[in-house]
Amino acid sequence: MIRPAVLCVLLSACAADLPPIDGSISDTAQGKAFPRLGPIDGILAEAERPSRAAAAEQSLRARGNTLARQGIPAPTSGGLEARGRRLRERAAALRAVPL
Repeated sequence: MIRPAVLCVLLSACAADLPPIDGSISDTAQGKAFPRLGPIDGILAEAERPSRAAAAEQSLRARGNTLARQGIPAPTSGGLEARGRRLRERAAALRAVPL
């Protein structure tokens, strides 16, 4: 019973710095008519229409599943030391290319 009373006091204390409702709406806005609501059947029908990207999505998902099933083989090119050496040589060659 005390909790609702405490909540009301706290909420009223928080709302003390809010501007009055009548002053926050301009006279021109108050003078305008309420907006007209229109039917949304066309918008809902547009949302239910199949996407043009649906076919592309299906093919990409199939390709992704195929790639996910394939395993990546371990490098068989003489070990990690040789591979690291080749990568460093390639990086040095790429750095040497003039831009």
